[in-house]
Amino acid sequence: MPINLQLRIKIVLTMAKLESLSPVRRYFQRENVSNIPSEKSIKAVYDKFIETGTVFDRQRSGRPSLMTEEKLDEIEEVLSTTSMVSVRGVSQSVNLSKTVVHRAMRDVLGYKPYKMHRTQQLFDEDKDLRVVMAEILLPIIEDENNDGLIFLSDDATFHVSGMIHKHNCRIWSQDNLHTTMEVAMNSPKVTVWCAMSSKMIIGPYFFDESTVNQHNYLDMLQNFFYPFLQKKKLTRRIIFQQDGAPAHFANSVRSWLDDSFDDRWIGRGGSISWAPRSPNLSPLDFFLWGYIRTNIYRTRIKDLNELKARITQEIQSIEKKTFHNVFLEIGNRFNFYISLEGNTFEQYL
Repeated sequence: MPINLQLRIKIVLTMAKLESLSPVRRYFQRENVSNIPSEKSIKAVYDKFIETGTVFDRQRSGRPSLMTEEKLDEIEEVLSTTSMVSVRGVSQSVNLSKTVVHRAMRDVLGYKPYKMHRTQQLFDEDKDLRVVMAEILLPIIEDENNDGLIFLSDDATFHVSGMIHKHNCRIWSQDNLHTTMEVAMNSPKVTVWCAMSSKMIIGPYFFDESTVNQHNYLDMLQNFFYPFLQKKKLTRRIIFQQDGAPAHFANSVRSWLDDSFDDRWIGRGGSISWAPRSPNLSPLDFFLWGYIRTNIYRTRIKDLNELKARITQEIQSIEKKTFHNVFLEIGNRFNFYISLEGNTFEQYL
């Protein structure tokens, strides 16, 4: 509904006194004001007064505007019913052009489009396990005596072609440049493994086979990871983490971890369980792999050797203070799990 002159004056006076939208609406409710406008409409009236110095509508020349207070209210009603609606869907509902509706949503009502975050489906038991894990591991990570001794590990697959997500690839220009990108079919790929602490990264280690299995994974632990720890005199001091991938859960792997680290390893079957479906806690998932992909695919990669060289170079170029900052973020994420009772938290980051 249009806001009459008397109510516009009351909005301006009340906003000047209370200086906040919600208290203004509550005041109108206490005063039994009829047809109380929404907070966005109140804001529009007040902002217009601040801008023009008047509550009267501007005198317009030419064709009258199609956007009226009634239409604004209709748009708000559509958006309040379902926020997951396209501009085209709103325009069809209120019988106005897409351009007019988009401008009203953006410039008058203050709506902005936000990208939805995809998260893994969770079950109730997942949430409980997340909370238990966070409550156990948070004090361990925050203990200064463990600084640099907790190694979280993960692997990721990289393709020579880059595997770009076309929905997120946009080129802005005043003219259509008709830009194309060649995508190689069956692009060569390699699986990369790393372990990260608050002071360093061990790796990269490249699995040249198509998949990681219990045999090549155990071989990597025995002949790459453990010798590195021995060289650094860390074998009896570190805490090692791995996720619950099938190769990691094999009897041979768990037996070796028990012999090598006693109760100082975290994962499925370990002394401390790593909650399933929790990649958002791994610094390799929420930081390292994305960081590498952003940098290595800036120019075309010709073969696997160049791909491996770029990955190695990017990892070696990371500053040590970055590892410390990333581990601080792990603590923040554990706190989110605890406060949100194991539910997803990416939407709050």
